Amino acid sequence: MNSLEGSTKDFDARLVIGPMQVGGLLSAALFGCLSCQSYVYFARFTNDSLVLKATVSAVILIQLVHCVCIISTLWTMTVSTYGDPSQLRVLPLAADLAIPLSAFTAFIVQSFYAFRLWKLTRNVFLPILCEIISVIAQISTLMILPNAFSMTDLTIFEDNQVLQIALALIARAVCDVITTTGMVWGLKRNRRFDIGHMTTTTTMIDRLIYWTVETGLATSLMAVTVAALFLALKQNFVWFGVWLMWPNVVGNSLLASLNRRLLLQETQRASAQSCGGGSLNMITFRAESIQAQIDLLENVKYRDVGVF
Repeated sequence: MNSLEGSTKDFDARLVIGPMQVGGLLSAALFGCLSCQSYVYFARFTNDSLVLKATVSAVILIQLVHCVCIISTLWTMTVSTYGDPSQLRVLPLAADLAIPLSAFTAFIVQSFYAFRLWKLTRNVFLPILCEIISVIAQISTLMILPNAFSMTDLTIFEDNQVLQIALALIARAVCDVITTTGMVWGLKRNRRFDIGHMTTTTTMIDRLIYWTVETGLATSLMAVTVAALFLALKQNFVWFGVWLMWPNVVGNSLLASLNRRLLLQETQRASAQSCGGGSLNMITFRAESIQAQIDLLENVKYRDVGVF
C-alpha cells in the first residue's frame, strides 16, 4: 500500500482517466450519429461521384478504427491498469494510434471544404491558404508521433511537445474559421447578385448561409475549444478528452452538409408544385457572376457537392 501511495504521490490518475472516459463515451455516441448519417447518405445519394463516395467512405472507416482505439484505451485505463494508476503515466498504444487517425479525418474534411470554397467563390487564394494551413497542422501532428510512441512520462511528453501540439491545434482552428467565413462571404455575394429577386432562390441561399454557419461553427468552436483548453489547462488533460470527440464532430459536419441536400430538393419540389411547374428553378445573376451561379444551380439540380 505504501509503495502504491509513493508511486502516485506526484501523479493524479483521475486527471487522466476522467477526461478520457467522458470524452471517449461522447465520442462513441457521436460515432453512432456518424454511422446513421452515413447510411442516409449512401441510401439517398447513389448518383454522387465516385470521388465523393470514396471521401465519405474514408472518413467512416478511419473513424471506425478511431472508435476501436478509444474502446481499447478505456479498457486499458479502467480495467487492465486497475490497482496500479502509475501505469497511466504513459498513454496506451491505442491512444497513440488515435492521434494520426484524428489528423487524417480532419485533413480529409478540411480539404473537402477548401475545394467547396473554391467551387463557390472561384477564388483560389482562400482555398490554397486553407489547404496550406491544414498541411501545416498535419505535418505538426505527424511530427509528434515518434515521441508519442516512445514516451516514458505523459507530463514530460506534453511539456516537450507543447509547441507542436499548440501549432497543430491552432492551425486546425484557423483553417476552420477561414473556411466557414469564406463560404458565408461567397454565399452572401451570390445573394446580392440575384437580379431576379426570386423568392425561391433567395430562400435557398439564405438556408445555405444558415447551414454553413451552423456546421462550420460546430467544427470551428470545437477546434478553438481544444486549443484554448490545451494552452490554459493542459496539465489536467481536459483538452485531450475534448480532442477525442473532435474528429467525430468534423465527420458529422461533413455528412450533415451532404445530407441536407435532401431538404433543398424538398424545397425545390414544393416550389415547383406551387408555381405550376414554372421556371423558378433557373437562377440568373449578373454577367460577372454567371459561371459561379451556374455551378450553384447545377449542383442543386444534379446533387453535386461543389457548393453544398
